This record gives sequence, structure tokens and C-alpha cells, in this order.
Amino acid sequence: MRRRRGRGSRRFDRRDNRRVRPAFVVVVAAAVPLLLLWPSAAVHAQWRPTGALAAVPVVRDCHETGGDVAVSRLDPPTVYLCPHVVGLVRRKDPGAEHFYFVHEFGHVALQTSDEAAADCWAAQQLVNSPQGDRYLRIAVAHFRGRPNAPSPRYGTPNERADRIRLCAEEARPGTDAAPAMPQARPGRG
Repeated sequence: MRRRRGRGSRRFDRRDNRRVRPAFVVVVAAAVPLLLLWPSAAVHAQWRPTGALAAVPVVRDCHETGGDVAVSRLDPPTVYLCPHVVGLVRRKDPGAEHFYFVHEFGHVALQTSDEAAADCWAAQQLVNSPQGDRYLRIAVAHFRGRPNAPSPRYGTPNERADRIRLCAEEARPGTDAAPAMPQARPGRG
């Protein structure tokens, strides 16, 4: 014989638990989007485009990137990401993909296809952003860990790592060094 529990009992029989669980799931499912959209949650854990750059569309399309992590187009300004390649980079060097993302916005902000200039712009942006030093350290290590074959657009991976490090150091508050003048290299973003 089954014993009935009073209304104040904290224990539920299986039948009651089945009624409570769906209601709990609905409440949690409704609360999560509200928490994500909470206005005071304007503090971000990483760099985000602001001003006119915030209006630049980011399109996930591996066909447009041609197998690269990300590329940008200047007319109309658009950043393209390849989720598959982003995932590969993220698995090998978690956080390095974020440098590529900021780099592509550098092309748009500067209206240039100059890779060195976009690298320097990205490094300067990350210096003063949340988690920026972390992303810069990861990006430098990422490029240092790549085979050191030269690229006509980027130079060698070690040169690129040095350029990112130098541009970041020059952008740090309290640094009196003159800004780095990146060498122009032809190519697209």
C-alpha cells in the first residue's frame, strides 16, 4: 500500500515529479535568453567591433574564405569566417581564431588590403580590450608554431609574430616608442 504524503512534504512521488520537471525546463528555457540580453551585461569578455564597424556583417561561408580562417571585402565591407577552419584553429590554439577575426576588421577600418597594417591594427585594438593580452600571446605563439615558410602577403610566420608583438608593445599605455610602420604587402584580406 502506498503511503500518501502531506502537502508540505519535500518528497515527490514519480508522478508529481513528472509534472514539475517540464514546468522547470520551460522556466529555465525562458530565463536564459533574458539573462543573455540583460542590458547591464554590456561588459564583454573579448574585443567586439564598435561604431561603424559594428554594422559590418559577419558571414559564415567557407566558400568565400577560400579555405582561410577569415577574409574581408571592402566593397561592401564584409567579414567572412569559415566555421570549419575556425574550429581547426581553435582546437590547436584556442583563442588564436579571435586574432584572425579582429585582423579582418582591420582591413575594413583602414580600407586596405595591406596584411601588415591589418595585423598591427588588430594588435593595437587587442591591447586595450578585455582578454586582449591573452589573445595576443596566443596569436604570437600560434604563428611561431607554424612552419616558417614565407608568404608574399604576410612574410614568414615568425615575422608576423614579431610584427604583432611589436605593434602591441607600441600601443600599450605608457610606451614612448614610435608607432611601427608596417611594410606594405600586396594582397587581399
